[in-house]
Amino acid sequence: MYNFDETDKYELKETINDSLPKEIEAFLNTNGGIIFIGINNKREVIGIEKGKLDENMRRISDVISDKILPRCIDFVYAHHEIMEDKDIIQIDIKKGNELYYIKKYGMSPKGCHIRVGSTCREMTVDEIKKRFMATLKLEPLTITEMKSLKQKLTFKVFKIYLNEQEVSYDNNTFAETFNLLTPNGQYNEMAYLLSDQFDESIKVCRFKGDGGNLVMRKEFGNGCIFKIYYDVLNYMQSQENIVRTYFVHGQRRDEYLYEEVAFVEAWKNAILHNDYAMRQYPQIYLYDDRLEIMSHGYPLKYDTLDEFIRGVSKPINVPLSKIAINLDITDQTGKGNKDIVRIYGKEVFDILDNTLIVKIPYNEPQNVPQNVPQNVLQNVSQNDDLETIISIIKANPFITRLELAQKIGKTVKTVGRIIKKSESITFVGPSKGGHWEVKE
Repeated sequence: MYNFDETDKYELKETINDSLPKEIEAFLNTNGGIIFIGINNKREVIGIEKGKLDENMRRISDVISDKILPRCIDFVYAHHEIMEDKDIIQIDIKKGNELYYIKKYGMSPKGCHIRVGSTCREMTVDEIKKRFMATLKLEPLTITEMKSLKQKLTFKVFKIYLNEQEVSYDNNTFAETFNLLTPNGQYNEMAYLLSDQFDESIKVCRFKGDGGNLVMRKEFGNGCIFKIYYDVLNYMQSQENIVRTYFVHGQRRDEYLYEEVAFVEAWKNAILHNDYAMRQYPQIYLYDDRLEIMSHGYPLKYDTLDEFIRGVSKPINVPLSKIAINLDITDQTGKGNKDIVRIYGKEVFDILDNTLIVKIPYNEPQNVPQNVPQNVLQNVSQNDDLETIISIIKANPFITRLELAQKIGKTVKTVGRIIKKSESITFVGPSKGGHWEVKE
């Protein structure tokens, strides 16, 4: 009896059958391996049928030369061996330098396979695309290289955000300044994202139970991606992240459904680091016990989850991230993921092919007696937030609105509304370089 099992490196076959092309092709697409003909899956050496050795070698040669593309003869070597006084055939396969596929099925999931453990798995369409692009030594188009499907674009909303942050620009060179043109001078995909004509649907969906029954769908679109970013933030804060207020032993307790600062960071990442070149968009899914933020493209840019969590700077959309910094939406510290991990742990991050999902669990009230009334009070903490903002400003008059929002777990717009309603806080000087003053 032979002394090893089928693994990611070894395949045992009693005879040649129709699965041989797939098994060779899978080893070529993975890390190479060895196929033994004449050994069954119980590791028993059966041997090649007497007088059939040459016929079997010809069949293997036909598979290598006629049934697998591209040409793989330099990576596959079949030879005769004797084991336990019986004839067997050993096929040595090296890892190839192309994307290999079965000629009959072409470059499709049915034709492209990889070795996973002791089995061959069909590659997904995304895996095939990624592997094929890698063999061409070409990088996928970025959102500044990809031509927008719409070319009649305007940027009224985007300019409002720029003006609010006093970001200077010249209308005559506006498109060039913000990288809105392809190398051929046409509007690119980033221009579409920032335009008034951007009308792709970014959804917030609620499911009953664990996803089997859709009970609510709200769609956000029709304008600049940054407007959608803020619209979703405001909706989630005002409609979904409710404050549950209850009294335990005479003491009032206010508790949000989930931690706002973690959601803001996860949603910001989803908007800024989604791979829009795939023409897929972030979504939010609400369940009974959690919310999930889904974005696309993560595995294409980060080698490991730990690298992503540490805040290693590898933004998928560099020009879009730079604009977000100018608009005071984000900074360059890369600490957002660390904040999420600090609050919820690494397990909130989940990777599926080219998709990143952040799963934020809902808070559960602790030690609450039965029959204690819980009320939804959206404005219960407004005064507390104002007092907190005032104390933070007194400690650091030069703090930005973004930093204030992060400290109190609110959105920048919410901080702005709270300050606007207050008569005690004023901002002196330009938006960049000015400072806050508090009237006593």
